[in-house]
Amino acid sequence: MDAARVGDSQLGRLLGAAAVAGPHFRLVVLAKVLQLDPDACLAAVDRAVRAGVLVLAPEGGEGWFADEQTRRGFERDLALADRAALHVRFADVLQLEPGPWHGQVAHHLSAAVAATVAPMYRARLQLGLARAAVVDGDLRTAHDAARAGIATARRAGSAELLAEAALTLEPVGESAWDGDVHQWCSEALAAPGLDAETRVRLLARQAQAAVYCGRWTESLVLSEQALLAAEELDDSSLLVESLTARQLATSGPEDVDDLVRLAARMAELGTSTGRADLEMWACLWRIDAHWFAGDLAAVEVETTRLASCVERVEVRSSRWHLLAARATLALARAEFERAARLHGEAVELLERIGHPAGHGASVSFRVLLGHHVGHAEDLLDPGVWEFGTDPRWALGARLFRAFVLAECGSTAESAAAYQRCGAPQTWDLPRLAVLPVWAIAARVAAAVGADRDVGYLRGRLEPHRGRFVVGGGGATTCLGPVELTLGVCASALGEGTAASDLLRRASASCHETGTPGFQVEADCLLAEVLHRSGDRVAAGNVARDAVPLARTLGMRPWLTRLEQVAAVDDPLSPRERETAVLVAEGLSNRQIAARLVISERTAQNHVQHILGKLGFVNRAQIAAWIERTRPH
Repeated sequence: MDAARVGDSQLGRLLGAAAVAGPHFRLVVLAKVLQLDPDACLAAVDRAVRAGVLVLAPEGGEGWFADEQTRRGFERDLALADRAALHVRFADVLQLEPGPWHGQVAHHLSAAVAATVAPMYRARLQLGLARAAVVDGDLRTAHDAARAGIATARRAGSAELLAEAALTLEPVGESAWDGDVHQWCSEALAAPGLDAETRVRLLARQAQAAVYCGRWTESLVLSEQALLAAEELDDSSLLVESLTARQLATSGPEDVDDLVRLAARMAELGTSTGRADLEMWACLWRIDAHWFAGDLAAVEVETTRLASCVERVEVRSSRWHLLAARATLALARAEFERAARLHGEAVELLERIGHPAGHGASVSFRVLLGHHVGHAEDLLDPGVWEFGTDPRWALGARLFRAFVLAECGSTAESAAAYQRCGAPQTWDLPRLAVLPVWAIAARVAAAVGADRDVGYLRGRLEPHRGRFVVGGGGATTCLGPVELTLGVCASALGEGTAASDLLRRASASCHETGTPGFQVEADCLLAEVLHRSGDRVAAGNVARDAVPLARTLGMRPWLTRLEQVAAVDDPLSPRERETAVLVAEGLSNRQIAARLVISERTAQNHVQHILGKLGFVNRAQIAAWIERTRPH
């Protein structure tokens, strides 16, 4: 059977539409595309099945042509305009269907574009294709389609189409893409006759693009204008876009209270509109606020809520946010293997959809992981630090590489890389990145002896005591409490007493917040400060107390440093020190033997050796010595 032999007009229409649907079609979609009564649609399908043209799946919800050549024949026999119209209808229907149909939507719109010649209508189809391709994760197709729509708007001099095209894409972190979005919004905003609602949307979108293009001050001004105008218009959709822009432009340590308010408003909009994506953004913004406070328990609770939202959001890239949030939390808790696995999944997702942020996300995570467990050799390769024209990495690539070089002992190379960053006073930073950049820079400056920079960076960090060093705008960077970096600064400037106090506070904060990796780091730095100050006994005790945790967590670089301090001037062997600590706890020889899994005679020998080495005559003196030399 072919199109010419179908005498039944309704059956002919159905077979033509089924052919355009592709190798398989769903009955419910086919009925909606043809605007047929369900019973009439099923009756026509039954006739095609009896004629041997169509085949239905056993459950009856899906069908296909019995012969692929027959399907292609019906499709080929359709007039070009009819074929294009059917592709558009399929795209319209599928966009409203539950399920991941975005790839099919993009396919149908692409086919419709290819069969359409009217410039303005074709441009609008291209913009629809761009939107569908973004959701499907095909960013190259999205960019090309949006550019084509912009070109038509410029040729036609259509301010309306120009504004629609400018609002099609959101910035993603790729310089050409983000630069286009920023430029398109500028052109559209300059066009005459813009209505107030469109102007707000363009201001919000340009503010977002300005952040990604490194225009930090501009983003603050534009986002404020957009939010004020959206509030005056009292339109929920405008508020969503302006709140998103404002959050991205701010999100620094000084914006935490505002961030909480923005999250509350976005959550209200999510609830009132039933939009899971808005609830997702509210969760992410609250997570940012909790990170600044170092409240990991709250971060975990909010991450659980985030998971529920992400399950209901159809955009493929939304899962990145959940995986990144979980990986960052695992890394802060020193669950290094789990963190690496989760972040690997997150980066794989970005790479699968062609998102340009994948490389930067991978490198920054590996730097943070390496800080704890040791850096991989390939991170010293200059090629790893190539980020193209992304302005957000213009400074970060040099600074983070200098950090890795310093931690690997390549001080001269680190100093050279750091010099290329210029003076910290000249850096133009987004508010969401100030704490991690200042903290990383302070550590590098301390390592290479740039004392003047250390003093300047300490001054920038000092007002933020009590906060954690994290990046806003989707916190995926954590370097522990601010006091930890301030301790590094004080130590580098020769202020031993201040450094000891700050590092003790940092250690206590890490213990309270459940960040054991940073606790090991704080204790190691404290032990080294005490050792340099001449208090070797206290230094050794701090180091020895930290060694078991460092070993358990697999923090090799820090374990090596701790063991070096612990080995200096300790009168007792490691086993004797373990025994002495148990004596101080009041345990008998039999109890000590049981705890250490040794014989009672061996425990007694250890105690006698301890008494002899320390010149004591009883166990009470051992207990007093342990207490006296214990770090406080």
